[in-house]
Amino acid sequence: MPGYTLPGTTLTEVTQPSSINITSSQRVPCFIGIASDYVTVEYEAVTRSSTGLADSLAYSSQGIYTIVQVGSQRGLNDYTEGTHFDLTNDQIVWTSSGIVTVGATYYVTYQYDRPYDADNLTDTDLNDYRYKEFTNFEDVVADLGVDDPDHPLVMICKVALNYFNVPKVATVQVKTGSTSEYGAALNLIKYRDVQTVVPLTTSSAVRTLVVSHVTERSLPDNKRYRMAWFGAATGTDVGSESDSSSLRGIANALSNELCVFVNATRATYYYNDSITKEESTTTVDGSFIAAVLAAYRDSFVSPSTTLLNRTVAGIELFDEDYDDYYSEYQLTLCGGSGVFLVESLSGVIRVVDDITTDTSTIEKNNINIITAKHYIAKDVIAQLDRTFKGRLILDSASYTNTISAYLNAIFTAYKRAGVIESIGTITASVNDNRRDTIDIFYSYYAVYTHKYTEGTYALVV
Repeated sequence: MPGYTLPGTTLTEVTQPSSINITSSQRVPCFIGIASDYVTVEYEAVTRSSTGLADSLAYSSQGIYTIVQVGSQRGLNDYTEGTHFDLTNDQIVWTSSGIVTVGATYYVTYQYDRPYDADNLTDTDLNDYRYKEFTNFEDVVADLGVDDPDHPLVMICKVALNYFNVPKVATVQVKTGSTSEYGAALNLIKYRDVQTVVPLTTSSAVRTLVVSHVTERSLPDNKRYRMAWFGAATGTDVGSESDSSSLRGIANALSNELCVFVNATRATYYYNDSITKEESTTTVDGSFIAAVLAAYRDSFVSPSTTLLNRTVAGIELFDEDYDDYYSEYQLTLCGGSGVFLVESLSGVIRVVDDITTDTSTIEKNNINIITAKHYIAKDVIAQLDRTFKGRLILDSASYTNTISAYLNAIFTAYKRAGVIESIGTITASVNDNRRDTIDIFYSYYAVYTHKYTEGTYALVV
């Protein structure tokens, strides 16, 4: 009889959840490179003693690099070093021209040596060359230093946060840029939630470390699903695939769907000089160009976003490099070797082909297919664990049918969001050897990018 239940018994059915809430597909880029070796402390209060000394500055034990500003009120530069005071043994020592009032309080802005201990990378008291996250550029400057050519890590953060509005960036500062320090930086991000790794160096040894890192971290057991972006030193020849030092040779040696290698090798970056306050420029190499393109890619939410035909701001290419890098002949050569292709349109970057270095199949050569694949692999497990983990399997057939239906609903949401074109096969079953484990299988049709047009014609007579 419909609606009837046995007395004292409640029958429940495991039903498909009513809604699908797919997780964020926003990617977080992690840049690794050089920033300021000094930390800035603003407006620390110090007091003049009867001996003519000011109380020790808080970070004197770590070495004061320079006194930036001293004033009787915050923000005022009333006193200058060498005239009103000297910095002696990390203390302010007042001169005869300085204020003589004992017990007066002054405010000091100064820089001290950034703590560094290669054996204690995760100890924040001993080492400040570590993993950090930023959501606005002001915090980057306050921590990592001013925007200038000595601090490329700060420069790329400005491009990502201010020009492209990337919601969040991650950084790891290296002390000298040695291979071992880049290796230590990669260890620091091993378990962090970042999806894009960009070393601000053209070192082949560092490149090898990064390739191993993203490959290992993207294994199904590790579930980090990362991609790496690389660039070449200024003036690197297009060359041939047999030349390991050329653009084509480097890309061919990489041959990895997780790795992107950019053809442009130099560009102009604009910044305001911190001393003159005037606009200045510096020339950046291919690694910085790759970082800009990676940041631009990660400014988009959809994992299936293509960069093809888009123009990218932030830096300017050199038009005079046309014959060496941007002519149709050179672009064709590079593209055949798996080099990410850009050209200069009066200095503006235009993406000619957004590809990985793996040319074996279209599916491995298209960045948007790889990023969509990574997102789906990560989100499917997150969805199933959030929805089903901890439930009792009272009826295996009914339970796996419910999971299959839920998977179909997830992929329907992906299709609706443009992450996939259509759904293939989806199954769920209880593992024969471990009855507490559900084995799932899914297939789907990727979203492809229209890159080429081929046609035939006939004359009608």
